[in-house]
Amino acid sequence: AMQLCRVYHDLAADDEKWEKKVTKILQYINSLLSSLVKAEYWDLALRLFLQAALVCDLMGIQSAETAGYEFVSQAFAIYEEEVSDSKAQLVAISLIIATFERSINFSEENHEPLRSQCLRASSKLLKKPDQCRAVSLCAHLYWSGKNREMAGKPMEEGKKVLDCMKKAVRISNQCMEPSVQVQLFVELLNKYIYFLDNGCNDVSEVMIAQLIGKIREDMPGLEASEATSQITSHFKTTLEYITAQHSMSSLTREG
Repeated sequence: AMQLCRVYHDLAADDEKWEKKVTKILQYINSLLSSLVKAEYWDLALRLFLQAALVCDLMGIQSAETAGYEFVSQAFAIYEEEVSDSKAQLVAISLIIATFERSINFSEENHEPLRSQCLRASSKLLKKPDQCRAVSLCAHLYWSGKNREMAGKPMEEGKKVLDCMKKAVRISNQCMEPSVQVQLFVELLNKYIYFLDNGCNDVSEVMIAQLIGKIREDMPGLEASEATSQITSHFKTTLEYITAQHSMSSLTREG
């Protein structure tokens, strides 16, 4: 049914009734997926609702946006009501965020509450490391996310990106396990560098230097282990990238 929507969309120039046909197919898809929910195939239903939302987004018509919003809302409902395992929750919210980041035809009226809901859901995950990672993912919604009013251009709201990243750092500081905390710092360092590389002027070299300093301060206190070795290697590779790609070699020197 989803593929049929794409077929009618491609034939739009030759079929003046294609929008009505697509609308009926989307109603049929919603009925099928609702049956999966009733049968308690939660994971499959969530993934298919998100896939259907992307198909709606490709259509670029009002009825499809309405259906797409409903599909994302249904995915959120499954996530909030039926997904209880912490690992499954992180996977589910990551899928929702990634799906929403790819969408381009939601109006700002619909886009804003959905991205806000992504951030709220990420902040409520049970485990702090999961919270940190999901909140940092939400930063991408405010940078590379698109809506219909932007006409395909990314939002690039640097202040919102920075708010998400600062919140992720605060959450990582609340982690009790030292190795997990340092691992999160290194992951967030790479996120900061990503946004700096992509023109986010709200991310500064000073912030990056502070995070590097924090990692260097905490790294010696980690117990020797395979995990510590991987964290050290990741950090070293990150510093090498900074030195090679940016005029920030002073940030990567110790002392």
